[in-house]
Amino acid sequence: MQSSTLKSGWQRLSLDSVKVERQYVAIRFSLYALLIAVMTTVQIMWLDLSPWWMWIVTGLVAALFILKFYYIPRLRYDYFRYQVDEEFLGVKSGVIFRKIEIIPLVKVQFIDTSTGPLLRRAGLMNIKVNTASGFAEIQRLEERRTLELRRHIERFAKLEEQEEESL
Repeated sequence: MQSSTLKSGWQRLSLDSVKVERQYVAIRFSLYALLIAVMTTVQIMWLDLSPWWMWIVTGLVAALFILKFYYIPRLRYDYFRYQVDEEFLGVKSGVIFRKIEIIPLVKVQFIDTSTGPLLRRAGLMNIKVNTASGFAEIQRLEERRTLELRRHIERFAKLEEQEEESL
């Protein structure tokens, strides 16, 4: 009895997730650049030091920015998958070290959904499915899919609870 709104098979995140991840990276690295600029100014103006080592730090931060802004979001989009069927939630992740998590829906204890200002503007949400032995998280999933997934898991958990009570 598969839900008609949930697709079967491995699903990928939307392309909006790449845009939102890049926005988060841009904000974070803007703060890093501001911090480097303030530290360099303090060294030159008040401490009368040569900021030669700040060029090294700036180069490393710039290289990390390029990696995290251009490559990591696209790799995450290409390699992250999730699957929902009647009894299991599957999550595939990782580029170098591949990881596959299969969670039986009967073992789900609670579900967290969250969103922030950038996610909300793009119509995305995070969902975290918790069990006694750990959790699986799907970040930057479309809001409609997140709510469908949550309802599907809640419905399945209630059915299993009713079957246990009838025994």
